[in-house]
Amino acid sequence: MDSIYSFCKTLYNCIYLPIHYYKDEQLQLVLPDNDYPFDLAAPHLSELVSKNRTVSYLVTKEFHYIGLVQNKKTGQMILIGPVISMFPSRTSVRNILKEYFISLDHKEQLMEFFQFVPLYSFDRFCHFLGLFYHELFDDCIDMNAYLNAYTDMENLSIASLHTAKSYHSKEMGLLHNTYHYEMSYLNYIRNGNVDGLKKFFSNAFSPQAGQIADTPLRQAKNIHIVVVTMATRYAIEGGLDIESAYQLSDIYIQESEKLQNTKDLYHLQYNMLLDFARRVAQAQIPHDITSDIYKSIQYIKQHTNHAISTSDVATYVGKSRSYLSRCFKKELGFEMREFIMRCKLEEAKSLLTYTTKSLSEISSYLCFSSQAYFQNVFKKKYGITPNEYRKQL
Repeated sequence: MDSIYSFCKTLYNCIYLPIHYYKDEQLQLVLPDNDYPFDLAAPHLSELVSKNRTVSYLVTKEFHYIGLVQNKKTGQMILIGPVISMFPSRTSVRNILKEYFISLDHKEQLMEFFQFVPLYSFDRFCHFLGLFYHELFDDCIDMNAYLNAYTDMENLSIASLHTAKSYHSKEMGLLHNTYHYEMSYLNYIRNGNVDGLKKFFSNAFSPQAGQIADTPLRQAKNIHIVVVTMATRYAIEGGLDIESAYQLSDIYIQESEKLQNTKDLYHLQYNMLLDFARRVAQAQIPHDITSDIYKSIQYIKQHTNHAISTSDVATYVGKSRSYLSRCFKKELGFEMREFIMRCKLEEAKSLLTYTTKSLSEISSYLCFSSQAYFQNVFKKKYGITPNEYRKQL
């Protein structure tokens, strides 16, 4: 038994990375060795070998990483993968079954396989390739420099495609004209101007987007992801707290992947943009506030479910309580403790609207001293009790 064989087994037991080991074109080892009736890496071997490089990789349609390290002098090859950065969705699993001609009878086994494959980033994947290179060649390789050189070669084909596409677009008059359109609606979001955004969409001419997918539905979904990403950034600039913005971004992207027609997708996108604008309007923050006050606001909004005080905020920012309180009042025109209470009550309204949690649960979650106190401050702020607010929805 050669040392590479032993190394692969030892490494697999440490990191559970799927491995194929070949010697003189003969398969010597497959890990995991569960006798799965499918192989997601071997079908890509010939493509990787044809690249004629000591280290090569590819990314599949489902964004799985497959890598190969080969030493032609010794006839040894190590194929690793699939390496995944997130657990496959049901749609992704269906696509994999179809792409690799796997029977539906083996769907559960495929799901089981992925449950035992750890999640690794592309960066970690590259370092694993470097580790196998070291084992095969008894030498180190700078994977960042290597992959940059690899990317430079790939960029030649990108440059060629870009030139051809540019020529075709000019000939056909299919030039991108979305920039000013995008900046217009993104500024409405940053300013929290919901009415302005509605008027803009009712009057604006929708421009021609570039082709970024092979089907109309995938095209719409890809554009949606870009729009959500930009809306998230502009909403944060407008004052929406960072965590809420990114949570919304995740939700709207995940929801879009469930849709199966472009009409529903455009409807979701329209509501998403209005939702961001409304939330910015509710959380409006002046653009000229200092970094200390910005940090204070973000901390308060992200800790509404804690019993935070002005002292806690000051400790987080790294300033004295008295100094930070004075600056907060001077820049925003109201006391920090008032803002803490306002944020808690705004979250209480969301919980009353979108969940079935009881008043006791909401009061406890938001760290009010008692349910009675929660009801009193809510009524003082909004003129009605929490129960009355929920009933009128």
